Amino acid sequence: MTCSRIFLHVLCWLLLSWLLCAEDEAKINIGIVTSNEEEVAELNLEILNNHISTKSDVTIQTLKMPENDCFTSANALCKAASQDNGLTAILGTETSDDTLKSVSDFLGVPYIETVWSPRGSKQFETSFSIYPEASLLSQAYGAIVESLDLKTFAVVYENEESLVKMQDVLKLQEFQADSKKNSIILKKLDESGDSRRIFKEIRSTPVFSIVLDCSTDKIIDVLLQAKDVMLLDDLNTNIFLTSFDAHTLDYTILDTLTNITTVRLFDPSSRIVEDYVSKTYPDNSANQLTVKMALVHDAMLLLAESLNAIKSAHADGEIVYEPLFCNASEKYSDKYGLVSAMQEVTLTGITGEVTLRAGKRENFDLQIVELSMIQEPVIIGLWYASEPNQVERTRSATEREREWRDRLSMKKFIVTSRIGEPYLRLSKNPDAEGNARYEGFSMDLIDTIAKELGITYEFQITEDNLYPNLQKDLMSRKADLAICDYTITPQRQEAIDFSLPFMSLGIGILHKAEQVEQEANLYGFLGPLSATVWMYIGALYLFMSLILVIIVRMSGEDWENPHPCDENPSELENIWDFKNCLWLTLGSITTQGCDILPKGVCSRIATASWWFFSLIITATYTANLAAFLTMSKKDDSIKSVEELAAQSKVKYGCLRNGATASFFEHSNNSLYQRMWNTMINEKPSVFEDSNVKGVERVMSTKNELYAFFIESTGIDYELERKCDLRRIGDLLDSKSYGIGMPLNSGYRNDINRVLLQLQEKGELGKLKEKWWKEEREGDPCPTIVPGNSDALALENVGGVFIVLIAGIGIAFLIAILEFLWNVHNVSVEEHISYFEALRVELKFACNITVTKKRAKPLLSESSSSKSVIPDDAKSNKGILLGAGSVLNISASILNRMGSTLGPEDASMKQVKSQSGSSKSKHSR
Repeated sequence: MTCSRIFLHVLCWLLLSWLLCAEDEAKINIGIVTSNEEEVAELNLEILNNHISTKSDVTIQTLKMPENDCFTSANALCKAASQDNGLTAILGTETSDDTLKSVSDFLGVPYIETVWSPRGSKQFETSFSIYPEASLLSQAYGAIVESLDLKTFAVVYENEESLVKMQDVLKLQEFQADSKKNSIILKKLDESGDSRRIFKEIRSTPVFSIVLDCSTDKIIDVLLQAKDVMLLDDLNTNIFLTSFDAHTLDYTILDTLTNITTVRLFDPSSRIVEDYVSKTYPDNSANQLTVKMALVHDAMLLLAESLNAIKSAHADGEIVYEPLFCNASEKYSDKYGLVSAMQEVTLTGITGEVTLRAGKRENFDLQIVELSMIQEPVIIGLWYASEPNQVERTRSATEREREWRDRLSMKKFIVTSRIGEPYLRLSKNPDAEGNARYEGFSMDLIDTIAKELGITYEFQITEDNLYPNLQKDLMSRKADLAICDYTITPQRQEAIDFSLPFMSLGIGILHKAEQVEQEANLYGFLGPLSATVWMYIGALYLFMSLILVIIVRMSGEDWENPHPCDENPSELENIWDFKNCLWLTLGSITTQGCDILPKGVCSRIATASWWFFSLIITATYTANLAAFLTMSKKDDSIKSVEELAAQSKVKYGCLRNGATASFFEHSNNSLYQRMWNTMINEKPSVFEDSNVKGVERVMSTKNELYAFFIESTGIDYELERKCDLRRIGDLLDSKSYGIGMPLNSGYRNDINRVLLQLQEKGELGKLKEKWWKEEREGDPCPTIVPGNSDALALENVGGVFIVLIAGIGIAFLIAILEFLWNVHNVSVEEHISYFEALRVELKFACNITVTKKRAKPLLSESSSSKSVIPDDAKSNKGILLGAGSVLNISASILNRMGSTLGPEDASMKQVKSQSGSSKSKHSR
């Protein structure tokens, strides 16, 4: 009895203990809705047990949901809820389904979504979405795409749900059906799985950026299809992936320099992620953690914190979940307040802060990541839900420029061009390979640009060597650059981009010069001046010489001591006889000069006036002589485009389908329109397939009956090599050559920067000088200096005659005033009449054959003199005073000397004084 009683007590105690433990251990049954049970097995759900504060019995029940079968899915959920302990919560990891949300809301069970739910879907009280809210996510995509500066892009999507995500992206520009440059193009991936046709269509448009929204497992396959059509071979192509798991893929298989950008909901390199992966998935890398795994982790953490909250609130009672039935008469309530607890809980998980106050997640952040084939993903921007319309850039402009340069240096540019001198021609070396097969201005230009940018390039000739095919090469992405004599036109700018101009030009007219033999002219050197002008110059030469003789004889400063060492000369000399004056004027007009020069003020004024006259006449004659001797005696029949259009004898044409033809075709000028109509109606055709053929036609057409419209640079080149060609009139327009490239090319700014540097350094001018003038065979054509074909008449040079006459008049007036003043001084000092002194001085001055005079000359008898002084003394005194006045001797000194000395002594004293004064002047 005793043993039986003891055994019974022990059994009761064990049973009681089991019952007590059973009451303390909560039964938690979590339902996971999925269509793939294998994916559920990959999810680590131990996070729930690890974070619940009390011991619980957690059961995971998989609710398999057939695709597109809402009825079967709802039945599976009702069946799971009707079992023992019912359902604590439901976790949706596949797709959002309003039917399941409605059932869970009726049962009062929280339904937690970890997938994207479209905006506008019905919101239930028990439904929670830990995935970023749809409208905010769409706004984030719009802000990110705008921050990437994608001027034009194509949205390639998988299904209609993708368009809901891309709504804010599509709002970046209103679509215009008639525009050739719509910023946004919509393309849906082919349901068959082969979307190469779609990418070919994108490749034929000026679109370089693609926004790709598709499931993560399809990304690599879709990008490989884009690579197959050469869409990823272009450095300008940008791919933006909307998938949160895009960073987990390996893109090395693409082998491309294309810029691939994506977004992340969390940073794999953060400590919390690395700790979680190392503990939960030790065999995997943190970079392989998918957004589903991260969101399931945060959902379990949210559920655990919420259960802990309700257990704390019901510490004195039991939490027991009971079976729930979908056919109940009334809707179940939230018995323990789990829904309310989930709305109140705030935690920090792998994907950041998690708060679901309204059942939606509206406080999430995104990282904008740039993926690279050669390095780890780089965060280039951050988006915050608090500022949904802005993106914070994490790279400076310098860093972005450096990364772009690195990508640029790895790109091999394909340069398309055409054969046409001097821009491009075949090398003279038959063994040359690669780029060495060609030479010319275009080769030197791209070679200089390549060195400045640190890039490599490959030259290729466009099909049929035609200009229109250059544009086709760029639009079809067969080439990255087009360099040749490629004119920038509005029509071409609609389809491709151009760099800054590297050469300015205009349309000119090339014509063959008329062959006119010049007549030999023995006296051609007389041609620059008319006969009247020659006659006036000769007459003025003689007249000027004679006037100069008179002026210098009237000027006292030109009478000099012939023997400077003799202080008391017996005579004075004036070297300016008629012969020397002729020599002075002749030396001036022949620009040879003269070794003797006048010293008087008036004589110098007259001489300077003649010098000015000689300068103008000589310069005019020299400038007009070269043009006159090379001038054709017969004028060209056509001198302007108006004269060309007005006649019908000389035909004219241009390059077929070129920029010149487009200029005439689309011009609003009535003259050019009339010329265009004439050209298109001419038989045979006046158009040529190349400029070379056009020049050959000009050369070969007899009697100069064909003119060719061509750019001025081409005319300059041909005129340097074909001396029997000429240019007609002025340029018809103004245009420029530029480097062509596909629309929205990312390297356009780099090309422009180098071109500006080359222009500032003068390198572009040197390249043109090299290929237009230096790189040539044979001697250059003689340069004809343009000038007036008519001889200069008196009306052309009459002004210089007037200046000369005015100068001579001023000099002559000064000489007369000086002469009359000297006469006055002589009459006063010698006490003779003014007219007697004038007669004596004038008589001596007019005797131009006498160039010397005595220092003490004899004075002839004056009829008006009353003096008792002997006649010889009077004569000596009068002439002496006259000479003294000419030599600038003071009359008062002579008077004093005359009053104290005798006539002869006074005269001798005067001469000495005169000699000393002259010597002093010479010393000065």
